[in-house]
Amino acid sequence: MSFVDDIFAHHYPDRKLLAEAGFRREGDGWTLRGQVLFGHFRAVLRLAADTPPVFTLYDQEGEEYTLIYVESANGEFVRHVRDACAAWLTEVREKCFEKRLFTSPQAERLAEAMRVRHGDTQDDPWNGRYKGHVVFRKSGNRKWYALTMNIDGKHVGRPGTRCDVLVIRAGGQRLPLLLERNGFLPAYHMNRDSWVTMLLDGQVDDGEALAELEAARTLLEGGPAASASAWLVPANPKYFDLEAAFAADEAILWKQSTAIRPGDTVWLYVTAPVSAISYKCHVVETGIPYEYQDGNVRMDHVMRIRLEHRFSPAQFPLKSLAAHGIVSIRGPRRMPPALLQELEKSIGDTESHGLRNSRRRRDTK
Repeated sequence: MSFVDDIFAHHYPDRKLLAEAGFRREGDGWTLRGQVLFGHFRAVLRLAADTPPVFTLYDQEGEEYTLIYVESANGEFVRHVRDACAAWLTEVREKCFEKRLFTSPQAERLAEAMRVRHGDTQDDPWNGRYKGHVVFRKSGNRKWYALTMNIDGKHVGRPGTRCDVLVIRAGGQRLPLLLERNGFLPAYHMNRDSWVTMLLDGQVDDGEALAELEAARTLLEGGPAASASAWLVPANPKYFDLEAAFAADEAILWKQSTAIRPGDTVWLYVTAPVSAISYKCHVVETGIPYEYQDGNVRMDHVMRIRLEHRFSPAQFPLKSLAAHGIVSIRGPRRMPPALLQELEKSIGDTESHGLRNSRRRRDTK
C-alpha cells in the first residue's frame, strides 16, 4: 500500500460534500486540483466509482513527480514533498470523506446490532487492501463467524457490477435450507460445506440476517447440539389469530425464518395493539417444506411449535423490554439472558401459586 492508500483506508467520499470541498465533475468521476509546497508542485486527486482515490503530482515543468511513490527514495527533499502531499490529502479527507469499515449500509446496521447485543467487534485484518472486507469476531475468544466483502458481481451472477456480500458460518444441516432461499448463494472464497454467502442487497431483511449471524456465532460455542436456544419472535395479530389457532390445537405451524432448531424455545411477541410477549412455545420440528405467499408474508419452509405457557399483556409489555435493550421487535432475535430469566421466573412463580391454591382447595374439603 502507498501512503495515499494509508490516508484513505476505510474512508469513503461523501458525494454531498465534494463540490463544497472544491471537486468538479469530470466524466464519470470527480477531480480536485490544488497546489503543494506553495505552488512548486501541482496536485490532482481523482475519484471514480468503486475504485480507490488516484493522486498525481506534477512539477513546475508539468512532468509527473513519481518519486513520492518509490519506497527506496528516502532523501530529505523527497520526504519533504511526500509529507506535504500527505498533509494536503489529509486535509481533503477531513473535509469530504467519512470513515467506515463497511461499504454496505446494511452491513453497518448488522455490525452495530452485534456490538450492542454481545459486545462483538469487527475489523479489517487486511489493513484496507481489500475494499469492504471486514470480519465479525466473537467477544472473548476473538474467533470470527462472518465477513463482509465488496466483490466483482460476476462471482454472484451479476457481471459488470460491484456487490456487497456477507459470508456466514452455517452448519451442514442448515446449508441446504438457506441455499433454497432468495439472497443466499454458495460460499465465496470459503469452504462451501460450512459457509454460505448472503447478498447485502435488501433481499434478506435485517431481522433474518441477524438471526443467521446469531446462529453462526453459536457454532463457535460447540455447534447446534451444544444447547437449546431461546428466540424472541414477532407475531402480527392483523395477519394471524394465534389465540384461535392455539385454542384449536396446541401444536401449530409457524414461519421459520431463522436458524431455529428442534428443542429450542420460541417466545412469541404479539405486536400492536397487544404489544407484549404473550406465548412460550417449544419447537417440535423444523425445516418443513411449505409454500405460501401473499402481500404480507412469504414462506418456503415452516416449523411446528407447541404452546407451553400464556402471559397476560400486562406482564411483559414492550415498554418493560427496554431495560433489556429491546425497543422494537421487527424480526426473530436471540432472547437476552436477563429477560429469559425473568420470563422463566414468572412461569415458576405462576406454577407455584397455582400449586398452593390447589393444596388449599384440597385441604378445605
